[in-house]
Amino acid sequence: MKNSPSVHECTANEYAAALAQLSHRGPAVSFLQAPFYGEWQLRDGKKVVFFTATDDSKTIAAGLAVKYDAPGGISFFYCPYGPVVRAWTPELLAALRDFFEPIAERTGATFVRFDDAGLSKQVPSAKPVANRLAVTASLQPRAEWLLGITESKDTLWMALHKHARYNVRLAERASAKLDFYEPAKAPLDVFFGLMQTTAGRDSFSIQSRSYYEAVLQSIPADSGFVAICTIDGKPAAAALFATYNSMMHYVFAGSSDNFRKIAPPYFVIWNAILEAKKRGWNILNFGGINHEVKGQHLAGVTGFKKRFGGYEVTHPNPVDLIYRPFKYTLFSLYKRLR
Repeated sequence: MKNSPSVHECTANEYAAALAQLSHRGPAVSFLQAPFYGEWQLRDGKKVVFFTATDDSKTIAAGLAVKYDAPGGISFFYCPYGPVVRAWTPELLAALRDFFEPIAERTGATFVRFDDAGLSKQVPSAKPVANRLAVTASLQPRAEWLLGITESKDTLWMALHKHARYNVRLAERASAKLDFYEPAKAPLDVFFGLMQTTAGRDSFSIQSRSYYEAVLQSIPADSGFVAICTIDGKPAAAALFATYNSMMHYVFAGSSDNFRKIAPPYFVIWNAILEAKKRGWNILNFGGINHEVKGQHLAGVTGFKKRFGGYEVTHPNPVDLIYRPFKYTLFSLYKRLR
């Protein structure tokens, strides 16, 4: 008789070892399931659960879940683009449901949200939630823009939209300079200042300085970099890139008001691509683009990202494991009435 999968809570180090076994045998894993992302969330004061699943002593799944609050005194755990699973089965899903039950009881969580694309495809009984219910501040984008960067420099250059090539050359003619920093050693005030400027210009909110400090301190030196562009000795643009399993993610970025006509973010990303190639990384994940589920106004950002070439990857809505049905019903009603 076949044994059921066994799921255990683990330390960050144990999780890192288990995840390495899985990520080397499958598609690229998002940095949102990387061990340093868990460290980032812990530094931000959130509750994080690291867990692994085994079957006949073989690791078949690993994930990290972050606890979030929602309106009405509701809280839930969310596995962003995770957990990482060899192959979903009803037995694995049942084992994960049982594993989180005492955690939900202990922490007061109403539900646990899994956001791995394979779950609803491989286990038909696991139904993705409706669009309106799916949308929370923590929900990761339902569509991302990716670019393979293993081609030659010349091939990648010619794949850029002509406007992107023009803006890179424009920055070069302005004698733009780009420096790469280990995340923990990056000049935080410069990075945060450029993000503040961008947020004010484009009317969106950002986190506190201490939050970004925690982010930069959490990312290992070999798992990303901060790129800062200067023109005439003044900060012009900056971006944080984080990498896991050879996929580099464009995480945060900002630019000055003083060099808008030069558009230095193009220069930053082009040179970040070249740096990533030197480090042996294979894919640049630009992150979210316009999509109906989240309803974000990302038309300008989407156009900017697509000018580098690449392709779209979409994610089905997540699956919720419900532990407090009454509270979940209230949460659903609140979402419908908004």
